[in-house]
Amino acid sequence: MPIPGKRVRVGGSGYTTFSWDNGSGSKVIAFAQSVQVQSITPVATAQPIQPLDSTSVIEIVTPGAASNGVLTLTLTELYNQSIWERLAGLSGSQNIIDIMQYIATLPNGITITRTIIPPVGIGSGPYSEAFYGCVVASVEDNETIDITTMSINKTMEVWFTSSVKNY
Repeated sequence: MPIPGKRVRVGGSGYTTFSWDNGSGSKVIAFAQSVQVQSITPVATAQPIQPLDSTSVIEIVTPGAASNGVLTLTLTELYNQSIWERLAGLSGSQNIIDIMQYIATLPNGITITRTIIPPVGIGSGPYSEAFYGCVVASVEDNETIDITTMSINKTMEVWFTSSVKNY
């Protein structure tokens, strides 16, 4: 039985966008084929504490710190430019070293924002999640071409230090 006023979230078709901001203003990441978000995770797994003289676990300890999160961008390559050329500040970079050196010069790093835009009449409007302290950790600039190749997709891995949801 459906729940009145509730609808399933649609991911593609313009309902979800990702934007890149190097401090000069947020710009949509164009021609993104997919974006995979891996949340921030604990630095270690939880551990049960069970002394030799106990028949059961007496406590479960968890770490008080977290590691980075990861955004994996799969971008469709366009003619006459690398996949990173359309990301603010990276135009003119030749390789991963140029990209890393540029990002290291930014006082606030890169912020990537995921914006969810519900259909009209569903919810109270757009909401978002901002990913802070983003750095490009790798770019897969490899390719394999054969007779059936119609588009060329390449991946970029971006690590982030924290995120904030804005509902």
